[in-house]
Amino acid sequence: MDSLGFCTAIITAAGSGTRLPGLLKKQYRELGGIPILIRSIEPFITSEKIDNLIITAPEDDLEHTEALIGQYFEDIDKPYLVIPGGMERQDSVFGALQSCPEGTQFVAVHDGVRPFVSQELLDELFSLVQREKAVIPAAKLKHTIKHVDGDYAVQTIPRQQLIQVFTPQVFSYELLLNAYLEAYAAGFTGTDDASLLERLGIKVRYLLSSEFNLKVTDEADLFFASQLINKNMI
Repeated sequence: MDSLGFCTAIITAAGSGTRLPGLLKKQYRELGGIPILIRSIEPFITSEKIDNLIITAPEDDLEHTEALIGQYFEDIDKPYLVIPGGMERQDSVFGALQSCPEGTQFVAVHDGVRPFVSQELLDELFSLVQREKAVIPAAKLKHTIKHVDGDYAVQTIPRQQLIQVFTPQVFSYELLLNAYLEAYAAGFTGTDDASLLERLGIKVRYLLSSEFNLKVTDEADLFFASQLINKNMI
């Protein structure tokens, strides 16, 4: 490994997937014949930037998750650990942070249902994080955004200063762990990892990146993801 230092990837896949109904949880649903979770893990397995992986999974799916990883990455020589997730995503990430090997310097936190991360994105994020300590991938907004009050749109919000953000979000391990400890002490729950740093006044660098880095949340997302694969757009 280069001068980057020891890096751990945390893949969060402990959700119940209630917004995508079906017999299988969404992380185990297939895209082009391959489970979404496996597609989400693969870039981190193959990246030279990543030394170690921790995958959070539903407690009753730990063996299934380990079996899938063994099936698709039978020649894997990179250490990994599958652990049960918590009640909320934040709890899952916190548990994974506490399970990181001693000496972890940087950590990438990624949604287990974002199957289209590129090696180029990982390289850019890890190049920036050495200087910035906290980096998130993002894209500009295309649609008009409005504030609502009940059933009415009451204000248009200028989108020039707004972005939509994705994962993996990459941080100094010590910085993120401390932000989590502060969040739990204050009873704060964020919608992403970067929000825990923002509440402490820590600047988070954003990197404009591909809008194809979608999260498979519902049927529409699954349809668009399938189209990307069918049309060889990723």
